[in-house]
Amino acid sequence: MWIDFSSKERFISSFSKEEEEKKENDWKKSIFSFWKNWHDNKPIILSITSGTTGFSKVISLRKKHMYERAIKTVEFLKLEKKGIKGLLCLSPDSIAAKMFLVRAIIFKWKIYCVPPSSNPLKNIKEYYFDITSMVPIQVFFSLEYLKNIKIILIGGCSISSFLEKKLQNISTICYSTYGMTETSGHIAIKKINGPNKSIFYESFQDVILSVDNRNCLRVYYMDSYFQTNDIVHMISKNTFIWIGRYDNVINSGGIKMSPELIEKEIGSFIPYEKRFFITSIPDKILGEKVILIIEGPPFSLHIPNSIFNGKRKFYKPKSIFFISHFTDNLLDKFRRKEIIRRIIKT
Repeated sequence: MWIDFSSKERFISSFSKEEEEKKENDWKKSIFSFWKNWHDNKPIILSITSGTTGFSKVISLRKKHMYERAIKTVEFLKLEKKGIKGLLCLSPDSIAAKMFLVRAIIFKWKIYCVPPSSNPLKNIKEYYFDITSMVPIQVFFSLEYLKNIKIILIGGCSISSFLEKKLQNISTICYSTYGMTETSGHIAIKKINGPNKSIFYESFQDVILSVDNRNCLRVYYMDSYFQTNDIVHMISKNTFIWIGRYDNVINSGGIKMSPELIEKEIGSFIPYEKRFFITSIPDKILGEKVILIIEGPPFSLHIPNSIFNGKRKFYKPKSIFFISHFTDNLLDKFRRKEIIRRIIKT
């Protein structure tokens, strides 16, 4: 479904009454509902956090913040010109999709909207797009079609080393984004392929960064302040390397480990289509023991012992668990704590 944001009439004509009434078009209703909310006289829009590390919650986002964040991203990408074509393939309820729509509304883009799926480009190979936003699994399943897209913003979760290597061989400009619902989208970005690619995130000019005593990132912009639980290594006052979540840190026998670092080490030995994560469960001797949890039926897995040489010997999972499914939808963020509780109960 194409939506032309260059005028109100063209936008409304994209939504027929018949389509609105069909239950299978709930994602279309969400887009239309957001557009109406954006144009009402209220200064805020309600949104739901992902709940990755806890329970989802409803928060109020200020439209002026969303507007400013949209402007900064588009200016950085140099997409202010007329005639920009975008692809919206994320759930309209996510902050990433909402901000994509805000950019489209402000800059009068024409966007093609498809229902969220793991392979959004499969049936639309004939179109060329200037910009899209995807989560890593969508990028992976779309690799053979990415030549039809100029710029991809990748977010939602970390990008595996395997996928990052794959992206070095394509012409599409790929960015990893840093942001969250609370920040109304992106506050930092890094280029992960092609010329000028980087290993660190660089914040936008209107954002001020610092860290607390845990090395967790603090974000200041406009009249807002956010304390995150993201452990980072600051390179300069506006650049950082993301390490992992403080909530996820494992203390096994007095050795503190970031599971995200272990995941990067072992990721290339696990089939990419398999979701997995490193975590811990209580242990009588170590306090916590490192475990690996993989989604799907059991299979034979070999991770070379050489991966765990030296100080990395503590990284080696003591047990591997297979869970039939983390969530009902591959695009949904899974909740580590809930999955861990399921394992402990069994």
